[in-house]
Amino acid sequence: MRDGGTLPGWPLMLRRELAAQYVGMSPSTFDAEAKAGRLPKPIATTGSLKAWHRGDLEAWAEDMRAAASGETEANEWDAP
Repeated sequence: MRDGGTLPGWPLMLRRELAAQYVGMSPSTFDAEAKAGRLPKPIATTGSLKAWHRGDLEAWAEDMRAAASGETEANEWDAP
């Protein structure tokens, strides 16, 4: 796995292990959260490859922070 601290910048599209690292989770926890539908869905990039858009993960993290602080602003990840 790459060390995100050594990258010149985070890629826009993050494969599973790097996406997990970006949000501070182990890959197995990331998998469990994704399977439970608590993370943004990955985007098909080429063929069978899937990746998470960095902006989607950032929006998810902001939602988590807002929920923890009691803020209640609807966003695209909320159920209709």
